[in-house]
Amino acid sequence: MNNYLITGASGMIAGGFIQKIVSEHQYVGLILLTRDKVHTAYRYQKLLEASHTPIKIISDLSELTDNEAASVTAVINLAGSPISTGLVNTAKFKDLYESRVTYTKNLVKKLKERNITPQVFISASSMAVYSETSAPFTETTAPESPKSKLAKLCNDWEKAALNAHSELNSRVVIMRLGNVTDLSGGMLMRLLPVFQKGYIPLLGNGEQIIPWITLFDTARVISHLIRKNGIEGPVHVCTGELIAQFELFKTLAAITGMKTAKTLRVPKFLVKAAQKDAAQAVLNSIASVPEKLNGSGFTFRYRTAADYVRAVRETMEITAELQNSRS
Repeated sequence: MNNYLITGASGMIAGGFIQKIVSEHQYVGLILLTRDKVHTAYRYQKLLEASHTPIKIISDLSELTDNEAASVTAVINLAGSPISTGLVNTAKFKDLYESRVTYTKNLVKKLKERNITPQVFISASSMAVYSETSAPFTETTAPESPKSKLAKLCNDWEKAALNAHSELNSRVVIMRLGNVTDLSGGMLMRLLPVFQKGYIPLLGNGEQIIPWITLFDTARVISHLIRKNGIEGPVHVCTGELIAQFELFKTLAAITGMKTAKTLRVPKFLVKAAQKDAAQAVLNSIASVPEKLNGSGFTFRYRTAADYVRAVRETMEITAELQNSRS
């Protein structure tokens, strides 16, 4: 049996991917490499008990048998402390850097030492690697020299991951993630309390293009990247909907069923004061187009924010009807 080695198993994106693999009963095993085995085991307890998919939780590669090590065909590297809280101080940035760049360097080194040579090494990155641009661009556009701490972090993170090609002879895919959206986490979960109070945030001028993707489609993208041998290098993991920040937030706010809303204007300087370098994730206009996904036959379940909101509302209404029928 082939095994997929997943780092950062407690994160939202990894969790979505693991749920997808298990729900589809794919004939692969999952090895979750985590710092906290107890927490990870607790999170996936139901899957461990009910799933037909073999799941092994480890904190070090030395815990693998030789057969298990030889059977790893894909590494999905999603480890890293959350960036959403901003780069407030030097200690926070150090933690972000070590949990991504240093961790990835060490991961490649340890894989080589353990003689684990996956066919594909998929590693996360962020659209923050790019400078601001309102003109549509694809993966063929090379990022400029880093102009911020966050851009430098992403640049170094990608370089560390690319070492897997020379060290492990693996096909390397860099997922440049847009803002991942789901009711359980990410951008949407952080916005819901504001929406529920009747406000729609307008950050800066609100006209900046925000790349985004649902958690559901992100999990599907990872599966697609594993299967498609012709894809390598950076991949834009976003829908390609060139939608402005305020319009995106206004569309997503409809999930709450609000009929009237007030605009919550947040000047650019306040966003920067609160989020430091991380502010560029919502202030910079990044008109990224997922050319590699589009060209390789990937079909988004939710291509537009309106499609996603409509699907969520329908699910909520069906759930409410079922609950009413049982009461």
